Amino acid sequence: MSRPTPDFLSVLSRHGLLPAVVSSLLAVDLLALRLDWSERASFAFLSWNLFLAWAPYMLALVARALMLWGLARPWTLAPLALGWLALFPNAPYLLTDFIHLRQRPVVPLWFDAALLSLFAATGWMLGLLSLEVWKRWLEERWGRTAAWAFVTVTSLLCGYGIYLGRVERWNSWDVLTRPERLLFAMAAHVREPLAHPALPQVTLLFALLLPLSYAGYEAVLARVRRH
Repeated sequence: MSRPTPDFLSVLSRHGLLPAVVSSLLAVDLLALRLDWSERASFAFLSWNLFLAWAPYMLALVARALMLWGLARPWTLAPLALGWLALFPNAPYLLTDFIHLRQRPVVPLWFDAALLSLFAATGWMLGLLSLEVWKRWLEERWGRTAAWAFVTVTSLLCGYGIYLGRVERWNSWDVLTRPERLLFAMAAHVREPLAHPALPQVTLLFALLLPLSYAGYEAVLARVRRH
């Protein structure tokens, strides 16, 4: 007897939509409170960064739905996978927004620390949830070793993407709007990586943090599913 095809709502519920929405709404509400409290636009950029963090998560959910409905074909998954990979650094990138933490007028420092922490945690969660979709699919098809190799390579590329965004101030859409200049900059990084001191530091930091946090997330998830 064949297994019933899940509807899209069940796909969403299986992949953390509720906690992602609740955490995002709390973060946006806290940001709105801060903006009203300070009467300044400080940290307003967090809402845009959170929106960008949702983009890879939504692409992963669409991909997962296609996988479960038996519609996963190279011509359907490849564009989603490439789009996801290009946008994935936007999720953990929120952690780097702590660079903006400093004492500002009116609002206490502890409030801004809590605000940044909530946005960073939400972005990191969205990243892990979207990474799980592709890792699970690869594990089902090619085994655990190949899936973890994917996590490792993706984490390394993500760390590099965060470097490009935080240090060199490239944006996700520059892949489409300024591809030649972006490729030129990337070629310079390959030729002389040590000429850019933050390049190996940022890249390797996130290349380590992401697999470690994903391993912890997967262990907790497996324990919950057993019970």
